[in-house]
Amino acid sequence: MVSILLIMAQLTTGEIDRPAFINRKADLAVLNGILDRRGAQMTVVYGRRRIGKTSLLDHWLKSGSTPGFYWVAHRSTPEMLLRSFSEAITEALGESLVAGLTFTSWEQAFRQLFAMGKNGRFIAVIDELPYLLESVPSAASLLQKVWDKESKASQLCLMLCGSQYQVMHKEMFSPNQPLYGRATAALLLEEIPPESLNEFLPRYSPQQVVETYSIIGGVPKYLEMWNDGSPVLNNIRDLILSPATLFRHEALFLIQDEIAEPRTYLGILEAMGAGLRTPTQISRITGLPLTHVGKYLSTLMALRLVRRVASAEAPDPKATRLSRYEIRDPYLRFHFEFVHPHPELVEQNRQEAHLAKITARFESHVGKTGYEELARAKVQSLADSGQLPFQPSTIGRAWSRDAEVDVFAIDRKSQFVLLGECRWQSRKMGIEVLTELKEKATAFPRLKAFKKHYALFSKAGFTAELQRTAQAEGVLLFEGALL
Repeated sequence: MVSILLIMAQLTTGEIDRPAFINRKADLAVLNGILDRRGAQMTVVYGRRRIGKTSLLDHWLKSGSTPGFYWVAHRSTPEMLLRSFSEAITEALGESLVAGLTFTSWEQAFRQLFAMGKNGRFIAVIDELPYLLESVPSAASLLQKVWDKESKASQLCLMLCGSQYQVMHKEMFSPNQPLYGRATAALLLEEIPPESLNEFLPRYSPQQVVETYSIIGGVPKYLEMWNDGSPVLNNIRDLILSPATLFRHEALFLIQDEIAEPRTYLGILEAMGAGLRTPTQISRITGLPLTHVGKYLSTLMALRLVRRVASAEAPDPKATRLSRYEIRDPYLRFHFEFVHPHPELVEQNRQEAHLAKITARFESHVGKTGYEELARAKVQSLADSGQLPFQPSTIGRAWSRDAEVDVFAIDRKSQFVLLGECRWQSRKMGIEVLTELKEKATAFPRLKAFKKHYALFSKAGFTAELQRTAQAEGVLLFEGALL
């Protein structure tokens, strides 16, 4: 609790100097582009919780000159929600004009929205749409009915927002739903990319930024809580492992928000956190029939909680059996690897003992998650700018029964391939890593006739012997955080 108070004190005294709004330039450009279009617009804005939808739309509304209002649905009765919605419209119209306005139905309220756009552009934001639909199931049909009748004569810019990915996708993009085909634009709000995290963490070194990204990803709310005046491991202890912050129940909340009965899914995620990546492995440890595991994995992928990764060496990534499943979200990945498996330490508030377990494997975790991702992004950037000796058609990671390669870029047509190895550790990388990487290349028989290039990525740099060999053989060396 002391650490939280310290952070609050630093915020109020100005010691942590961060802008009130981290500028999402690309997303703001999308919103402004929608605003510039002719006619009524219905835009879907969605993304996981804590991603910054409210902050983005609030900033967009306040920074522009277009009139509008922002309303957030919540779990309540239909009557209370209609009253709240009426009050929001009343405030937007001006209390002196319509004091005490209360609509008798949602259809009447929706018609008023379009009427407010009759004489010019007007923005209406309805946030947490799934909560409205939960309480008023007919709301989607009523909105569809009003949109079809009133949109042609209105300049309304209607923003429908929500954090429940499954509900938003179903209501807006499923052919059998009332609002299907009505949306004129959709904005899926993603995490802040690693190269922009320094805006949230200006006092951190690039290495500390990579470590933080490997723990909480690019979720703005999490980054706002992070204290870049304190070491990364201290933040893990004081925030992730603390009983007094939102992280205590955050992972369960994120999953329960999408899945009503999450027990089986939690078991699968726990197995993945333990390093199990194939349906067979997951079936074996969870006790689930192998025939059922695929169904659960499909649901987790549809919710963007899990992703399927195919070996980049496979000729047909979609059909190959050389595929694995991994937790998509960096925070959930960290949680199910380090926090969820130790409920006794969490419940007993034994932060120091818990932190010791994390510290023992922390460098390895950063190397296998954030650093490898940055290394592959670096190769992609070099390819895009024409700085590689060939133009790869696929960039990812690759594995066979006998070997795994962290960075793998291939062009089958020209028969060129680049294989890369990553090391996030305090000692310099030695010549033995290059030797091992060359041996790994022989574990892929289809590459026998390919011209092979090699790349090495090291947090701490390289020994003199490795540097001499790399220069003689044209091996690419990348040192540091890659940001």
